[in-house]
Amino acid sequence: MLRPLIRPLSFAVVVLLLTGNAPTAALAQRPGRSTPAIAGTVSDSGGVPLPEVQLLLVELGRATRSNAQGQFVFRGLPAGTYHLSATLIGHKPAHLDVRIVEGGADVAVALRMPATPLRLESVNVTAASAGGDVTSITQSVATLSGAALQRSVGSTLAQSLASEPGLSMRFNGTANMPVIRGLTGDRILVLQDGQRSADLSSAAKDHATTIDPFAAQRVEVVRGPASLLYGNNALGGVVNVISNDIPTSVPEHMNGFVGALAESATPGGTTSAGVTMPLSEAWAMSVRGSAHRASSIKVGGGGTLDNTQSRYLNGMGSLGWVGQGATGGVSFANYDFNYGLPHAPDDPELVHIVGARRALVARLAFGSADHGVHDWSIDGSAQDYHHGEYSVEGVLGTAFKLKTETMGIKARTDFGRWRGTVGAQGLFKQYSAAGEEALTPAANSNAFGAYVYQEVALTGSGAKDDRAVSLQMGGRFDTYAIQSKTGEEKFGPGRTVRVNSPSGSLGLSIPLGENVTLNGSAALAFRAPSVEELFSNAIHAAAADYEVGNPNLKVEKNEGLDGQLRWQSGRANVTLGGYLNLIQGYIYPDVSRDTIVDGTTMPLARMAQRDARLTGLEASGEFRVTTHLVAGVMGDYVQGRFRDASGPLPFMPPGRVGASIHWANGTVNVGGDVKHSFTQNDVTGGQDIETDAFTVLQLSAGLKLLVAGRVHTLTLRVDNVGDARYYDATSRIKTFSPNPGRNVVAVYKVLF
Repeated sequence: MLRPLIRPLSFAVVVLLLTGNAPTAALAQRPGRSTPAIAGTVSDSGGVPLPEVQLLLVELGRATRSNAQGQFVFRGLPAGTYHLSATLIGHKPAHLDVRIVEGGADVAVALRMPATPLRLESVNVTAASAGGDVTSITQSVATLSGAALQRSVGSTLAQSLASEPGLSMRFNGTANMPVIRGLTGDRILVLQDGQRSADLSSAAKDHATTIDPFAAQRVEVVRGPASLLYGNNALGGVVNVISNDIPTSVPEHMNGFVGALAESATPGGTTSAGVTMPLSEAWAMSVRGSAHRASSIKVGGGGTLDNTQSRYLNGMGSLGWVGQGATGGVSFANYDFNYGLPHAPDDPELVHIVGARRALVARLAFGSADHGVHDWSIDGSAQDYHHGEYSVEGVLGTAFKLKTETMGIKARTDFGRWRGTVGAQGLFKQYSAAGEEALTPAANSNAFGAYVYQEVALTGSGAKDDRAVSLQMGGRFDTYAIQSKTGEEKFGPGRTVRVNSPSGSLGLSIPLGENVTLNGSAALAFRAPSVEELFSNAIHAAAADYEVGNPNLKVEKNEGLDGQLRWQSGRANVTLGGYLNLIQGYIYPDVSRDTIVDGTTMPLARMAQRDARLTGLEASGEFRVTTHLVAGVMGDYVQGRFRDASGPLPFMPPGRVGASIHWANGTVNVGGDVKHSFTQNDVTGGQDIETDAFTVLQLSAGLKLLVAGRVHTLTLRVDNVGDARYYDATSRIKTFSPNPGRNVVAVYKVLF
């Protein structure tokens, strides 16, 4: 595991040194010179200290928690101006810009966080790289944390996000995948702490995402093209699970969490625990682990989805170093899994998947000023993923292996009114599949990209905390190559496909008064064809067809427009948005006729390309009715069609509307949500089938107690209260499988 990591890290260091000597000066601090610490307290509106508040220095990605007395401290900071953000379940987020002067006195701050039943979003570090207030980010973003995350967390990441506007879940037993604005799979990039989750969940519908949602401190989503900052696979959006595995500050005391989740529709549950402890004034260590076990899923209206049992076991250990003006660290994580695949009633073959993903991640960040090019960071990762698909008798059908290495280097820039980020990234993958049912040949992929992202205030003084009209823009260039290897005869000789693609974005944020902001953006994004789309030539059991790739496929290009009107105040949080995505060369399986394989007739799917158009609307709002009562509404709609008027894109989610009501006083919360999904009858004949309208009701109750400086939270939730029998329009198994039925969920967590 170490040797693959050395290559991207060494490469990043060489690039860094070639850029100039500004970062070198940051590492060579003069003797006797130091920067002050930020030391502060957090309390509610009555002055009562708040423990376990999550505090984030946005630009540096440095995080810590307040202690039992509501105190916190950040040390070893480079000189500069930083945005400090504080979040806690059931409280209004707090924000403060803090100026650090080299050789100055410690900076004392006091934050007030009044209790509120509203879900008020704070910052988003995924959309703008250096972080930003969600009201001024020109892309459509969502942040799930605190009480909202506690109310929605499930056994899979997609399940936890499925109720957000513009998001849904592609149901496939336990191997679920997020859907963003009708796009999923290889068009959605899933990250953990900004690093790709290097598994095969995007390659096939029956491969699970190897991220534990119970470890998330918050989840950030970018809805719409995000290729500018993340390159390939982010054409449809990004999901970033933030768990802060590598410590970026040394805590004053040992802190952590213990939690458990139990479900009835997926009978079983998850237990999880994590701790971060100081080892010295400069070193901290984190350890986290969780275990999950569940039997087969119970579907709506009665019955069980056979062979959908699951077991997961994962652990993480890390070391973090906090020096004068610099931080660094390394983490190692292991995720083992074993789950069954749902099957049609007339298919007696039972298959289960057994595998693991191991990830080694290293990071270094340092800086010395808040002007020019500063606050440099380097990261690298090496991941080793493998899984085998076994019959019920234990016979191995196909074995998959994927090794992935990444590297990244970025820095913040500050030239007067112009602020932003510059960076470069590398991605190296080695993939193989062996066995009689192998869908593709072995292949290697290599990618390199460089980008610049800038924001300029067009009005006001140019200060960071001004509500000013701002222009946000960026550009990127990527080179990407996929080389298949000569192997089985059915795949033919090895071939190389190369892609060179630019991407870019232009956005405008216009404040309309103190609480309202109008945002709009235009983006050019890309996605290179996947190994499966290029070189497949075999039966694909997950899709129940025979798939044939096309090595002549071109890159997908998305020209997107996105607009939102956001109103966020102490009385309401409202977002109205719309978008248009024109995808040139949309890749899809063209199921034109049947073929006969070993005497069995099945659909023949050849990979093809046509231009496509996706248009949609999204709306959400929460309104404070009384001091403790909040009412909410939501709705979303997406239509995907081929632009030559030949019909709709297959497996599009239906339109939805919903309403909610929640009462919370800071200690107790109760509420309910109802969502209605409309009929999806805009389908492609032969590839997709219609799904009926359905309505689901969710009820929840929660309790938060502060005992001896520890925050205890308990949430009881009932999903699909009426046990409705419904089918997911985006699911590839909807011909024989309804979605889960009534689900009683209990979530307990204590922060210490």
